[in-house]
Amino acid sequence: MSRKESLAALGVWTVALAVLSLMLFSSVLLPFALGLAAAYLLDPVADRLQLYRLGRTTAALTITLGFFFIVVLIVSLLLPFVISQGIDLAERLPSFFDAARDRFTPLIENLLNNGPLQDLMQTDSLLPRISERAMSIFTATVNSIIQSSFAVINLISLIFVTPIVTFYLLRDWDRLVAYSFGLIPHDIRGHAKDLASEVDDVLAGFFRGQALVCTFLAVFYACGLWLVGLQYGLVIGILTGFFSFVPYVGMLVGTTVGLAVATFQYQEWTMIAVVAAVFALGQFIEGNFVTPRLVGERIHLHPVWVIFCVLAGTLLFGFVGTFLAVPVTGVLGVFIRYAIARYRESGLYGAGR
Repeated sequence: MSRKESLAALGVWTVALAVLSLMLFSSVLLPFALGLAAAYLLDPVADRLQLYRLGRTTAALTITLGFFFIVVLIVSLLLPFVISQGIDLAERLPSFFDAARDRFTPLIENLLNNGPLQDLMQTDSLLPRISERAMSIFTATVNSIIQSSFAVINLISLIFVTPIVTFYLLRDWDRLVAYSFGLIPHDIRGHAKDLASEVDDVLAGFFRGQALVCTFLAVFYACGLWLVGLQYGLVIGILTGFFSFVPYVGMLVGTTVGLAVATFQYQEWTMIAVVAAVFALGQFIEGNFVTPRLVGERIHLHPVWVIFCVLAGTLLFGFVGTFLAVPVTGVLGVFIRYAIARYRESGLYGAGR
């Protein structure tokens, strides 16, 4: 076997081992995934502290304690409210969706009864049956997402494990990076350095940028929905912002739940439109000002591909898969683009000319 074939085989086996580990240990990987993400985010801060002649261990311990103190403080203030309001919302959610279905179905029927699909929609009450089936499926899906989110919140006990993982990874981060880089053959280290730089750009764009985007959206939606008087507005806004780290899916679920509650609460279409306007304004500001500045186009993934990867990751690996889907796919995209570029530069690409 040639050297290139050996490297390719090693890469394939590494990816296969990583996927197998995710499948086997997904239920216990959450603190390690969170610790790895926290260490990656905090490494530049540790490097900065070392410039002031602070030892790496001391810097890692100081940063870890300070970071998780802030996290625990925020969680302790928000968690009781979010849990109580969220459980109540999850229990009442079916009635909210029933109200939305009863409100919108006559409008859709009137629209279709005046159009070319009138005969088709009136056959065996097709529209009511389709509407009822679609709403029941969507209600079950949203309920599952909300209930699973509280299962994740109940894992807050992992706060005792994640800081330990974060500390050790942050303390040894530079050493681990240097060791991993030392395993790469000398003649391809230039390419590896370029790939590592692009991977770092992708991960930084997702983790650091997306964390700030989610914080902005949580504050904006919570304040906006509270100001318009929406029932459960604060918890809907907070959860919508939090789950916006899952691109498109979190926003879609939050908007749908918010509009369902608004339909149940308000009789005037004006107030329902105001609630919709809050979500639309938040999405406009996030898409045109916040995300371009904080995240930009670093991920380089098509929206349809992102949605597929999030759903596939959730199906295969649960919440860990949801959390890792976009960054892992972004990293794979870096390697795929690199492979395509090398292919186009090779004689194989020009063989058919």
